Amino acid sequence: MCELSVYAVKGDQREKIMEGVIRLVIGDEKVLLEGIFGDSMEVEGRLTEVDIIAQSANIVVKQQ
Repeated sequence: MCELSVYAVKGDQREKIMEGVIRLVIGDEKVLLEGIFGDSMEVEGRLTEVDIIAQSANIVVKQQ
């Protein structure tokens, strides 16, 4: 299967925020992540990259 690990990117920092992601729903300034086991997470930010080979996705999150 092709689950993704999703990372939050802040400046030059990259932190894994969720594994086993099978669905990304893009909204206005938010990304909804849905996992293989029914878990979900909403992240404020912008999806910038999905790499199927590396099985990862990057979301640039808002600086606070």
